[in-house]
Amino acid sequence: MISLRHTALGLALSLAFAGQALAVTTIPFWHSMEGELGKEVDSLAQRFNAANPDYKIVPVYKGNYEQSLSAGIAAFRTGNAPAILQVYEVGPPP
Repeated sequence: MISLRHTALGLALSLAFAGQALAVTTIPFWHSMEGELGKEVDSLAQRFNAANPDYKIVPVYKGNYEQSLSAGIAAFRTGNAPAILQVYEVGPPP
């Protein structure tokens, strides 16, 4: 009888915390697109989010390429880098 109670308690606790495991994964995306291109980035993210309900891309305009690269480097150094950072061809090492 005790093992049945333990099993029931374990099942109840598992179900109580199951919702946390099903949380949406947020993916920050820092970019340098403004104006019409920025609107297109937002549209692409919205379409991706609609097609992939377990994930949410959050586009964030971080200024021009140099500003976004600097912000990305600073964020990396503090352990707060975004999941995706748009950089131009001189961003990554050769």
